[in-house]
Amino acid sequence: MGQPDPYGPPPGGPQQYGQPGAYGQAPQGQPGQYGPPPGQFPPGQQGFPPAPPVPKKSKAGTFIKFGIVGVVVIVAVVVGIVSFANSPASSNAGDCLTITEFTRGGDDPAKADCNDPKANVKIAAKLDSASDNCPGGSDAGYDTYSVSGRSSYKLCLMINAKQGDCLANFTSQTKGYVKVSCTDPTKDGELVKVVSGQADKNLCEGTEATRVAVYPEPATTMCVKTNE
Repeated sequence: MGQPDPYGPPPGGPQQYGQPGAYGQAPQGQPGQYGPPPGQFPPGQQGFPPAPPVPKKSKAGTFIKFGIVGVVVIVAVVVGIVSFANSPASSNAGDCLTITEFTRGGDDPAKADCNDPKANVKIAAKLDSASDNCPGGSDAGYDTYSVSGRSSYKLCLMINAKQGDCLANFTSQTKGYVKVSCTDPTKDGELVKVVSGQADKNLCEGTEATRVAVYPEPATTMCVKTNE
């Protein structure tokens, strides 16, 4: 039997090999910290690579747009007199809104006919408090509009678009979605598949989608091809 090293193991325990390096790169022959390169799968594993969520936007008075990397929620107190008939406060699930800017300084959303091209979002659910979570929590693809103060509520919003529609400002975290021709050079999102009645990102397998929005209520899946 060999003798133990009189000096013991190096500081910090035994030397670890095959672990990711300081910059997230693994030694040769080992998988990287973030998995295989895009478009590659480990041997024997096939499938559709997880698509990133669609960008969420938020405003105060408050929006969150359907999500690129992170979600920023800004809640503000609504002050002053607004036209109740056209305001989000009088809206319900199934109603549509026009939102031009998902920022605190942007115009407040206005109710619109869902067939109006400017009606870019539809209310999926209306919650009784600005602090409530939309169905499915942070994993869902809802944009939100929240109001706190004398009256408090949150609207969980989904894109008002159908399969084959093209959008500008889709990847923007602040600008409202705009329906455009699919030949329009400003287009940065195309809905290649929309499934009603099911909320499952796997439904986008086999499509050209690079972003996926899953809405639990009403159950809907949107597969979106971006210019990225």
